[in-house]
Amino acid sequence: KGFHTLRMWMTDPSEGEQKATRTLYFKRHITTQHSEEGVSDAIVFVLNLPCDFDNVNVENVFSVYGSVHSVVFTEYQRIPGIASDKPRNAHVTFEDEESINKLTSVSEQDVVAAYEPPRLATGMKKWMAQYYHERPDVSKLQQQVGRFMEAFDRQVKEEKANLETKEIDEDGFELVKRKSRKLRGSVLPISNARPKKKKKAPVLNFYKNQKREQQQKKLALLRQKFEEDKERIAEMRKQRKFKPY
Repeated sequence: KGFHTLRMWMTDPSEGEQKATRTLYFKRHITTQHSEEGVSDAIVFVLNLPCDFDNVNVENVFSVYGSVHSVVFTEYQRIPGIASDKPRNAHVTFEDEESINKLTSVSEQDVVAAYEPPRLATGMKKWMAQYYHERPDVSKLQQQVGRFMEAFDRQVKEEKANLETKEIDEDGFELVKRKSRKLRGSVLPISNARPKKKKKAPVLNFYKNQKREQQQKKLALLRQKFEEDKERIAEMRKQRKFKPY
């Protein structure tokens, strides 16, 4: 919403090629942050820039309407010098307000941006650049690994030196004390409370007479149950409902 359009040539008409245009969308960028001293706040936000355009291409297109102070793309370019996978967006900062007024007053029906040859690699050149970026030279890779290991060894030595402090006692002997090692990452609080011991279950039937009484109770319950089963079976026989098989 609120965007203006600006069409530009995608081919060079002077060379007799088929005429093709691309529509750029832009609007005034309003920021609540105070700009740095000496830096203009005449900024436009531009959409749908060609994927193979860099800062120089964008500056050449908009310099027709005034002096361009800077061009900042919104996306991060992981591998420099190659085209993006999708259309690019950028903030274009002019030197003065008059440039923005001139840009917004352009007729949207006319092609007002001249052809600008792209500067970023596409096609086979792009694929080759990606290939070599992901597979660096062995000597360069070895240098990076060497720098990393040197920094790691230096850090290990510093940590080891910090673990020990030397003191001289009254008799002139050297005392070596170790400092507490700090754990990397999150440190759990150490509780001084002793772990609670599990309560032992009470011992039943500790005396012999208790064991004897317990066995007698079990036998009495078994006999009682046996007598009850006999009575129930006899009652079922009388009613002719007993079917053992």
